Amino acid sequence: MLRLEDEALLTGKGRYVADRRPDGMLTMALLRSPLAHGTIRLLDVAAARAMPGVRLVLTAEDMKAAGIGPLKVAGEVPNRDGSPMVVRHRPVLAEGAVRYAGEPVAAVIAETEDQALDALEAIVLDLDELPVIVDLEQAAEPGAPKVWPELPDNRSLDWEIGNRAETERLFAEATHVVELTVRHPRIVIAPVETRGALGEYDPASGRYTLTTPSQGVVAIRASMADCLGVGTDKVRVVTEDVGGSFAVKIWPYPEQVLALVAAKATGRPVQWISSRTEGMVSDAMGRGRVDRAALALDKDYKFLAFRIDALGDMGAYINHVAATIVTKGAVRVFGHCYKIPGLYYRVQGLFTNTVPTDAYRGASKPETVSTTERLIDYAADSLGIDRIELRRRNLVTPADLPYKTAMGETYDGGDFPAVLDRILKAADVEGFPARRADSEARGLRRGLGLTLHLHATGGSVAERSEVIAQPDGTVIVRSGTQDSGQGHRTALAMVAAETLEIPVERIRVEQGDSDFLAKGGGTGGSNLMPIAANTVHRTAEQLIRQARAVAGQMLEAAVQDIEYGLGEFRIAGTDRKLSLGEVAAGWEALPEGARDTEMGTGCAVQLDFEGLHTTFPNGAYAVEVEVDPETGKVDVRRWTGIDDLGRVINEATAQGQLHGGIGQSVGEALLEAAHYDPATGQLLSGSFMDYTVPRADDVPALDLGWAPTASPNSLIGAKGVGEVSSIGGPGPVMNAVMDALKPYGIKHIDIPMTAGKVWQSINKR
Repeated sequence: MLRLEDEALLTGKGRYVADRRPDGMLTMALLRSPLAHGTIRLLDVAAARAMPGVRLVLTAEDMKAAGIGPLKVAGEVPNRDGSPMVVRHRPVLAEGAVRYAGEPVAAVIAETEDQALDALEAIVLDLDELPVIVDLEQAAEPGAPKVWPELPDNRSLDWEIGNRAETERLFAEATHVVELTVRHPRIVIAPVETRGALGEYDPASGRYTLTTPSQGVVAIRASMADCLGVGTDKVRVVTEDVGGSFAVKIWPYPEQVLALVAAKATGRPVQWISSRTEGMVSDAMGRGRVDRAALALDKDYKFLAFRIDALGDMGAYINHVAATIVTKGAVRVFGHCYKIPGLYYRVQGLFTNTVPTDAYRGASKPETVSTTERLIDYAADSLGIDRIELRRRNLVTPADLPYKTAMGETYDGGDFPAVLDRILKAADVEGFPARRADSEARGLRRGLGLTLHLHATGGSVAERSEVIAQPDGTVIVRSGTQDSGQGHRTALAMVAAETLEIPVERIRVEQGDSDFLAKGGGTGGSNLMPIAANTVHRTAEQLIRQARAVAGQMLEAAVQDIEYGLGEFRIAGTDRKLSLGEVAAGWEALPEGARDTEMGTGCAVQLDFEGLHTTFPNGAYAVEVEVDPETGKVDVRRWTGIDDLGRVINEATAQGQLHGGIGQSVGEALLEAAHYDPATGQLLSGSFMDYTVPRADDVPALDLGWAPTASPNSLIGAKGVGEVSSIGGPGPVMNAVMDALKPYGIKHIDIPMTAGKVWQSINKR
């Protein structure tokens, strides 16, 4: 079936925050720091306030006078010695110093965008420049410039997990130990729609309304209320259509708070829409990790232990849940499909003079899985064993399930050996030598990368779903998750329609209004199917139970005699029946005193998520690349995939999610990295002229197949998909390139494997 979203979005009827232009709307522009680190000696906004059309200029002093607080960290972790991590909350506007290029310093609110931008030029900002540190590995060294001078070093956190003593013992006893450092640079997330905010204030009720693209309105409402110093009942957050997010729009940002403060101060709606270049320096970035990894093997090449000693780039401040991403998020798939008795992960989170980082599609799992798969290929080459055979010897098998890892995860399903067998056949691995010979005949080097992957779904379990039967026969489904282009309306409508046994066209899915539901953790961690859809299913079942009691009263029959099917309630053995819509109308007509306890809330039901939220979708990808040794350019020629997503509710949506994640994986492995000038801290890749995202011709036609297994943790059998291919995608590309470069004796190249980097590696040899 077509997605329910498609007609509106493909015919220009989508409604984004930039489309909202209420009467009297003002425009906001931000003065951002031109330096990566400096003390604010002078900030003079008097001339700007006198400029034509300017209605308000806000500084940190104004924020303090209005009682506006910082954006606080939502997730902290303890250090490995039990002490608390060092937290630096993010101010709405810079206070006393600037700590990254692009940090907001002042806001101008004017009648037009041109007037606001002109006024920015009139602001006098005098900064005393300070030393900067932007390189993650250098930030860990003694004597490195400090982002926060009052701290002894740049460490925010030092965290560990795993059976460390056992891991150390197994490394000491191992026949083989292989070590490799794998660097995962920062990624600019750059969704099609940039960030934006529209703030409004009603003086009569004292209530703020923020319209903004997000991945969940309830969490943003809580952050806005906290910054503003008001109760959550005084803040409404609305999200309409969203043009992509990949986690960058989950978080609260200074511009959202400023739009609300300005709306109250001016008495008029205030809008801010980020430019692309502005987004490059102000949006939270993804990745930013250095993995110093090691793998221990016995004489039969069985994996004994695996460890990573990592560095994580936090940026100048700790973003919303960044501390949990580089720690807990990283280890949920540690070791993924392989039986490894010893597992240990340590990470030091470091401050740098850069924009903060946080989750990006996969939330630190892509780094972990890519490092693991790169290290396995590296070990196979170093030890002289076939890399596919090395994987096969160490896979978790169905006989091992449920399999509990040293990281505390218990795999609920999957058949990893069967997936490996399927990918070998589907990718025609036996035919690869012939394809390699053909490439070499054309002066090109061809490589094959074949890896496995696993995702541990999650996100917030603070999900509340509501299902409401309407007298006209339609059903409203409300969820605390948020669609940002994935097709939530279709997926949730299909789940509700199946449970209620009615046509999907009669389901209307509503998201994105904090007035609908008081609870909702938003979208993240591929949680739509495991959490939201399962909750919608349970809520629809409860609706049937409650509506059966209403139908029994209307039909004057005992509840146990009422049958339900195909959207109708019928007295068993008779032709007397009522449709779900008729029962909803009857419920509305019943006086309060006529409603008994069995009816509950009748034809409107709210339920919170219950049960285990984690499922383990998994799979394998085989990728073939061609490398031109004359230029270093890498072309991805073939991509074959086998994925176990459990039950696939809507194949078109699932395929689309996999395609998008694969495209981002190609970008991550071959093209994308945020580059900063080490001396000045300036972002050198601050536009699409300098930062390369994958284009259509960078990704080949994809041959993807399913290998579903059941999950006992899912009522509807679905495991989730959103982050699967972004977790599994970079590794096979990395390994395919290195396989192509074997004749040159090249052992490893850090991503992105750009043409220049590959060419230099070849010519050094």
